[in-house]
Amino acid sequence: MLELHACNGAPEDWKQRFVTCFIAAIDETGLPDDADLRQVLRDYMAWAVQDVMAYEDPGSVVPSGLGVPRWSWEGLVSDGR
Repeated sequence: MLELHACNGAPEDWKQRFVTCFIAAIDETGLPDDADLRQVLRDYMAWAVQDVMAYEDPGSVVPSGLGVPRWSWEGLVSDGR
């Protein structure tokens, strides 16, 4: 996923706009009105966007062999590296 988004650049407000859209999508799915669930999902997406944006600059290289990050109710367990 990182490779797919690498080197694309993004407007400064893209990160916040993306997270806002993600939260709106959660609201529209009819998920339970569970504050803890929504906070974990929000935190995950904010982290994921930040991770993707680490490789936004032209010429950025995503290291090969990265593992899959693991997220839990307590947050990031392992970033796969």
